[in-house]
Amino acid sequence: MQSLNGTILDATALIDFRWLNEWGWLKQHYSPLYIAQELLDSDQLEPPTRQAANQYLTPLTLSTEEMFVSFLEFNVRAPLLSVADRSTIAIARHQLLICASDDGLVVETCKAYGVTYTRTLRLLTEMVETGHKTVIEVTAMADSLIKERGKHISPRVLADWTTSLRKYPTS
Repeated sequence: MQSLNGTILDATALIDFRWLNEWGWLKQHYSPLYIAQELLDSDQLEPPTRQAANQYLTPLTLSTEEMFVSFLEFNVRAPLLSVADRSTIAIARHQLLICASDDGLVVETCKAYGVTYTRTLRLLTEMVETGHKTVIEVTAMADSLIKERGKHISPRVLADWTTSLRKYPTS
């Protein structure tokens, strides 16, 4: 699924792709790639993650009144969203970007506002669909995210995803 306008990554997607180092594939299938300036400005990013963001993503800011209104509305409707997440969703909404996130609250807010989103497991599946990786490779990548990066994916979601991969050849 390619967006004509591109994709904006939140912190979870940024960290996942820094960990996986699959920027070439992501750029080929989801470019242009963006990040909210508010996320770059936060002190929550580790230096290697900030470096990857600066290398592979173009920063965007809340640049219109409509974006700022959405940003404020998200604070009322989903007060637990961070400033960076509210900015990411507002930019995605008004620039018609795909929002890449594995944050449950970000995904729920995207659903509520009709913002197109994608999650890491979906992107891994698309790597198989495009012939970039095999089922065995993406399964190993997911395992690495869980075991080495410390990413939480519910056992049910992981089992459903693994089952969905059975329709593809394993090599």
